[in-house]
Amino acid sequence: MRENNRMFFLSLRLLVVMMFGASTFVCAGEGNKTAQYTKKETFGNADRVTKSLRLWYNEPAPNNNTGWVNASIPMGNGYMGVNVFGGTETDRIQITENSLYDWGEDRGLKRRGLNNFAEVYIDFGHDNITDYKRELNLNEGVSFVKYKQDGVEYTREYFTSYPDKVMVIRLNASETGKLSFTLRPTIPFLNEGKSGSVKAKGNVVTLSGAMHYYNIKYEGQFKVIPEGGKITASDNGTINIVDADRAVILIAVGTNYKIDSQVFLTESATQKLAGFPDPHIKVTDYMNKATAKPYDELLENHQKDYKELFHRVNVDFGAEEPTIPTNKLVDTYPEGIYSTYLEELAFQYGRYMLICSSRKGTLPPHLQGIWNVYEKPPWSSQYLHDTNLQMAYAPVFSTNLSELFESYVDYFNTFEPRQRLYANEYIKQYNSSQFDPNGDNGWSGPFWSNPYDVPGKSKVAGFGTGSWIGLLFWDYYDFIRDESILEEKVYPVIYEQANFVSRFVKDVNGVLLANPSSSPEQKLRNTVGTTFDQQMFYENHHNTIKASKVLGRSDSKLATFETQLPLLDPIQVGKSGQIKEFRQEEYFDDIGDPNHRHASMLLGLYPGQLINDNTPAWLDAAKVSLQKRSHKTNIGWARAERIAMWARVHDGEEAYSYYKELLSENYLHNLFNDHRGDPLFQADANYGATAGVAEMLIQSHDYVVAPLSALPKSWPEGSYQGLLARGNFEVSAKWSDRHAKKIEVLSKSGGLLELRYPNVAKANIRNVKGKKVDFEVVNDDQISIHTRKGQTYVITKIPTSVPVVEPSNLKIVNNSATNKIELFWDTSADAKSYNIYWAGDNAPGYELVASDVESSNFNFDVSNLKPHDQMTIKVTAVNADGRESNNGTTLLWLMP
Repeated sequence: MRENNRMFFLSLRLLVVMMFGASTFVCAGEGNKTAQYTKKETFGNADRVTKSLRLWYNEPAPNNNTGWVNASIPMGNGYMGVNVFGGTETDRIQITENSLYDWGEDRGLKRRGLNNFAEVYIDFGHDNITDYKRELNLNEGVSFVKYKQDGVEYTREYFTSYPDKVMVIRLNASETGKLSFTLRPTIPFLNEGKSGSVKAKGNVVTLSGAMHYYNIKYEGQFKVIPEGGKITASDNGTINIVDADRAVILIAVGTNYKIDSQVFLTESATQKLAGFPDPHIKVTDYMNKATAKPYDELLENHQKDYKELFHRVNVDFGAEEPTIPTNKLVDTYPEGIYSTYLEELAFQYGRYMLICSSRKGTLPPHLQGIWNVYEKPPWSSQYLHDTNLQMAYAPVFSTNLSELFESYVDYFNTFEPRQRLYANEYIKQYNSSQFDPNGDNGWSGPFWSNPYDVPGKSKVAGFGTGSWIGLLFWDYYDFIRDESILEEKVYPVIYEQANFVSRFVKDVNGVLLANPSSSPEQKLRNTVGTTFDQQMFYENHHNTIKASKVLGRSDSKLATFETQLPLLDPIQVGKSGQIKEFRQEEYFDDIGDPNHRHASMLLGLYPGQLINDNTPAWLDAAKVSLQKRSHKTNIGWARAERIAMWARVHDGEEAYSYYKELLSENYLHNLFNDHRGDPLFQADANYGATAGVAEMLIQSHDYVVAPLSALPKSWPEGSYQGLLARGNFEVSAKWSDRHAKKIEVLSKSGGLLELRYPNVAKANIRNVKGKKVDFEVVNDDQISIHTRKGQTYVITKIPTSVPVVEPSNLKIVNNSATNKIELFWDTSADAKSYNIYWAGDNAPGYELVASDVESSNFNFDVSNLKPHDQMTIKVTAVNADGRESNNGTTLLWLMP
């Protein structure tokens, strides 16, 4: 019998190898070893090797809250979040279910909200162990523990399956009859607000109870399936296994919460879930269906789902896998040791966390993703819509995980009816002349929400939060170009948001402004026309008009949106040369905290599309704002956001500097983001860092696909595969000496591909079969290809282009008597000549004043210029080949 079991597991190992190619899979069997992951992937016609991406440790996580936040291994499947400690005397598995919510009048950091669902303990009594190792393998989506006790090797495998809605744990001993343990699920934080009990019967422990504020019923089932040995259920809610060969534990959890508008439209807290089925029904169904499948089928289902998502994207910055555990890797990163591996790992870790925490049919990720150990979690584990929720989804499209956004789509659709009621209230209150008594006033964006409540307006953030949500929906279409999604899921959302905005804005000196208006979390509140609101309004109006043309719509409000768009006045340039945050602001530090964590005046730069290479004067003003915001913030998500913002202005060195600061100062041993040094976990920076690195590697916000547009010097060689650009173009690139050797673009929807890279027009451009591709030359650095759906375009033999060094230190001497200003600048060693440009006041672009200027000074006659309060002057260098410097030296001149 035992020999048959041994042969079964050996056959299973062979089956797994056959199923997953040459990849190494760690099985709980005799003598198994953790090995390098060597699965073959494809880069065009060439094979590539995906390196092993692992978090690993040579000791368990400490069994306390510090161990939870700093060292436990997070897992999840949307239905539950799990933190695995990997103990040997006792293993601890902490479980979170995102609808298990409490509420109260708490203020400050720690507030009642999301509650800890269960603390599960597995007692082994192993206290004399050697050769300990625990691991989270990102390639496999599986966590492992192994060690030796008294000459026996014990192994555990953990995974959380989205298809089967369960957590699966397999335990094994290298010798037969040597596996003994006690399973002890417990309910944390029982008090007047939470009741429950734990009962064991046969091989199942059932944990159930209620959270009383919202009348939430909850249940967890824990089934032990041993092979060999003896099983005993105890009256205290535990199950004891003695002398087994191996065992599988299945965990299913749930509540009576339902993603339904009833929850948000019902005023009474205890009636929000009225009529919804008891969770016992669905939890039992999950468990019965999972029990009917053998372990290998559960694993196969999980990995087929997980790998299809995770393995779409690969990045390689040239790092070797380190030989030190992840906690030491994190500790030594500030010294630059094994740094590129951590950079690769952190990028993919954000994608891993999103796969864990955002799945169709489940609640979206909150401030802490899908993980919480506390009774009073930080800021209640809410959804904050003034950056944190949006940052959770920042990498969802660019890193090729678009379907994960469905979780938020469903959640939004449940609270949107409540937001329509608020919209009626606000239009009537703030602009009654535009109020529609029949309720056709669109929907208003929230500041915060949770699974049970979406309250009214907050002065902490302006009404632009709704349009920022609309921006997420637009990106959902814009990246994947599915017109059915545009028509059914995106257009209704952005159209009705534009409807609200069109009624809310008021004429102020010829422009249409938000009143009241606030810039998120700055102290000046209830003002007029903050850049945050105006930029978000502009983006949503613009995208709604664009969507209507794609769909051929002629809805009644579209003409109003067209008229309003140029009057929304989204950019004001201040006297420091900055993008203003407030309209009454003159110099950068006039109002609010100049080093504030939020950079809300730059949302048109990122994640929006308003500020781009086609608006170079605004792009330069954005650089000024970024420089002046400085590096003084220690907030994790703010650093993550600045990675992307600096990438959008094509400064890879500054983008990389924020990535280094984030990894050096905010990432904990398990790669959770330490929000501000408490340690205080927030997941937003994990997601945001991934999105920021993606922006360094590929950009397309101006509808030109631009690979490697913010590549830092620290990544001189590398490659990536599978990043997604707008238009549903899947892009891969390989580079050496910071120069692209190969760019591949898979056109997944067809259409026009605009591609920008230095000297790309002189490259070899073919399809995967080697046939030359017809293209149009825009200039040496940009081409257009009319692509066919499903065709891959391969660009090689790109001539090297050395960027032209820009001039510096521009100075102005004003001669008011002659209406001339004299410009002086420090020369560029590359320059044969210089170009002079100017932009007046808030103009998005520059006008050429003079070209072929060979000296380093220039007399600028301003007498013929239209009256302006200020103008920005820019000088660029042009080399002997006619190539102009990417940047220039700029100076803002306040005109007399």
